[in-house]
Amino acid sequence: MNGWNSFTDALAYCTEHGLTLAQAAIQYEIEETGRTEDQIRAQMAALVAQMAQTITEGIASTELSHSGLSGQDAHRIIGFLNHPNNVLSPLMTRLMAYGVATLEENSRMKTIVACPTAGGAGSVPAVFIALEHECGIARENTVNALITAGLIGEIVSRRMFLSGAAAGCQAEVGVASGMAAGGMVAALGGDNQSVLNAAAISMQNLMGLVCDPVAGLVEVPCVIRNGLGAIQSVGAATMALAGVKSFVPIDEVVDAMAAVGKLMPHQLKETAEGGLAQTPTAKRFTQRFFNLTAGQALDGGGAASG
Repeated sequence: MNGWNSFTDALAYCTEHGLTLAQAAIQYEIEETGRTEDQIRAQMAALVAQMAQTITEGIASTELSHSGLSGQDAHRIIGFLNHPNNVLSPLMTRLMAYGVATLEENSRMKTIVACPTAGGAGSVPAVFIALEHECGIARENTVNALITAGLIGEIVSRRMFLSGAAAGCQAEVGVASGMAAGGMVAALGGDNQSVLNAAAISMQNLMGLVCDPVAGLVEVPCVIRNGLGAIQSVGAATMALAGVKSFVPIDEVVDAMAAVGKLMPHQLKETAEGGLAQTPTAKRFTQRFFNLTAGQALDGGGAASG
């Protein structure tokens, strides 16, 4: 086994050997690293535990990021959980809060699990931990979900760059949403084809999403995108579990995303030269922020040299 460069090949291998995608991924890891299945699962369980810890700490914290752009919204959202005006289910509310909490912790320079990137790190943990909290999904199933999500991310990464600078936010939050959707289907016992349908549906829904961070910081609109990305992941997974199929096969969806990324102007690929980053409000903030940062650097330098 040399790994797979396409989902078609991975699915064919699983069908031939009677394996789930998670089981095939574990086989690959055993052959590549020499570790045992127990060691691999223990590592993945540790990552799930870190995801849960990041969410817990992010929900509890009201600390602002250095820029002040983010830091309190996860706390606000979870506080709205039982509000009479909240029309969302507890699961959906937690999904938003958990995705936001993870990115707020990233903005505070705390520990997160990049999945697949730091800027797209919220959707996978939000979906998996919210399913545990609201649906009673066992941790063992969550570990299988994360292994499945990891395989999805790995194969996508062999067909396109997972970077907002290379292909826009579709390559970060978009791919993360596909990983989360596919993992959710695996956690709930869906078959391999349903896993891939979920990932394809979720990723195609975010195709073309630009990367336009205000002041070049991974905060606005990144934090909120991760919270809402988790919700749409669950929507895609639910469609796949209900039997909805992606008309375009997942390999072609990924190739289309890569092509769209190449068509995007550089202004929409993490340069902060387009999109929300160039709105009047964002430009005023950017000017103030960098003036303040430059002033602090000069003050610090003067003190050090004195």
